[in-house]
Amino acid sequence: GGALANNDPAADYPAAVLACAAEIRTDRRTIAADAYFQGMFATALAEDEIVTAVAFPCVASAYAKHRHPISRYALAGVCVARHASGVRVAVTGAGSGVFRWSAAEAALDAAFDPASVDGMRPDPAALSHDLHASAGYRAQLCKVMLAQAVTNLSTA
Repeated sequence: GGALANNDPAADYPAAVLACAAEIRTDRRTIAADAYFQGMFATALAEDEIVTAVAFPCVASAYAKHRHPISRYALAGVCVARHASGVRVAVTGAGSGVFRWSAAEAALDAAFDPASVDGMRPDPAALSHDLHASAGYRAQLCKVMLAQAVTNLSTA
């Protein structure tokens, strides 16, 4: 739970928790993933609240990321999960925190196939840029990682 409590914007676990619609259990309550992540290094946790467990529903999912060569954190990572209610797509490393990619979710709900998201990428204006990667490069990485995750899940 430490990685979730920290909510580093380039950490891997938040993408899986958000895409899979997991629940974060604490010493006081249960918090749905959609309500838990609140921005860069920010969560719904109270200052003295502790993560005790994470409950994942049984869903098929795949994660693909482009690693920073030194830190191994994601410059962009995409987790795709297939639920009975539809597809969820979460992105880490590319923005100020983990986020759901609703356009990709809609496209994959219509047709779960790599071709349905061919050419799709998030708006660079909504992404981070720093000395490691421009927002445009991160958008391109999201496109590539999305296709890779969908392909991996389609062949699993």
